[in-house]
Amino acid sequence: MFSCSSESDGEKVAVPDTESPTTPSGLKADNITQNSLYLYWDSALDNVKVKNYSLYQNNEFLVGSGKPSYFLENLVPGTEYTYQVMATDAAGNSSELSNPLNVATMDPLEAELQYDSGNLEDYLGNLLDMVPGISANKYKVPTETDLKQWDLIIDAILDEDITEAVHQAVYLNYQIVEFTDTYATPNQVYFVLKEYDVRLNYWGTYVFSKTPKRKDLVLGAPHVLHDQKTGYQAAFAFRRNVAKALFLSGAHRCDRDESSSCDGTTRSCSTNYAPYRISDVPHNVNSMFQKTTENLYNSLPNSVFVQLHGFGKEPTDPYVIMSNGTNKTPVKDYVVMIKDALLEEDNTLTFKIPHINTNWTRYAAMDNTQGRYINGSSDPCSVPATYTTGRFVHIEQERSKLRENETGWLKVSNALGKVF
Repeated sequence: MFSCSSESDGEKVAVPDTESPTTPSGLKADNITQNSLYLYWDSALDNVKVKNYSLYQNNEFLVGSGKPSYFLENLVPGTEYTYQVMATDAAGNSSELSNPLNVATMDPLEAELQYDSGNLEDYLGNLLDMVPGISANKYKVPTETDLKQWDLIIDAILDEDITEAVHQAVYLNYQIVEFTDTYATPNQVYFVLKEYDVRLNYWGTYVFSKTPKRKDLVLGAPHVLHDQKTGYQAAFAFRRNVAKALFLSGAHRCDRDESSSCDGTTRSCSTNYAPYRISDVPHNVNSMFQKTTENLYNSLPNSVFVQLHGFGKEPTDPYVIMSNGTNKTPVKDYVVMIKDALLEEDNTLTFKIPHINTNWTRYAAMDNTQGRYINGSSDPCSVPATYTTGRFVHIEQERSKLRENETGWLKVSNALGKVF
């Protein structure tokens, strides 16, 4: 006679798991900076399931990770590190350590104010020409540490402590260039916050006038590639008005494939409606574009943020769609003021304004996270604003009338000059 179990009740006996996971392989490093790097490796295999990975730095246990990757911060610049990974299953069986990977952080960058001169518009145009396009996978998602460091940089610039700003910027691979526009009469001086030539982050370029003529005007171009010509248009209008500040995004809105955690959908990166991408800076609260907006909004109580966008006009669309990010009417209505000034420049323009044309929702910017913040949303990532300060202006432009070339750019520049 044969028995399938030695237990009298016929239950199966649990067999202990004594098999170790395979040794992790393919350990690589990416996004290496002065003080951080991203490690990733091929998943190990196990007869049951790999539970955890142990990361070793210089032969000493550093940290555990539940997935085959880890982002390391607070490293020492110009230092070589050796990394290995071990896989462990739920039963406590461990693999051998992986082959070692030697990685050196970037050498310390020299924290020194840079100087340049010429035509500011040309200078910024060269930077815009280097912005990576769709699915380039260049844009780095900033960490909380990065965002806090960025705040220190912007605080110092607004406090006119450029020496401190230079010192803080170097930790994020950014530098400050004191740029003298020798083509302006009189010459104008700007502080350009830009990444070093070897770019690691692609967070964009931020320009601040030393002596702004229109100190309440902050211009932004969040989609410098997708909304074609808007980056150059913003630089054109900024220079001619000597506005307070200019924000230019550093990567295509579809640069990364991952979705933003903020609400809203778009067809900008696919044929069907899909969530915004994490590289789409007006739809993501964890970006330098957002952080700079928040900082200036709180530091400069009269500042007005004008974003230049572009759209493909359908037959029933107007030439311009302008919004304050809500369907509410502010006490001081900059949207209507700019519209009236644009009509003085070109009386053939047609408009839709959501807080006036209350049934209009197309390109109304109500899910723009900078607009939501400026309009007092309790959570700019997911909660539409129910009130408006009037200090956010979102301008969607059909291409031929305003954003195709300098003829149209001048209309926008002149209109902004009249209002501000």
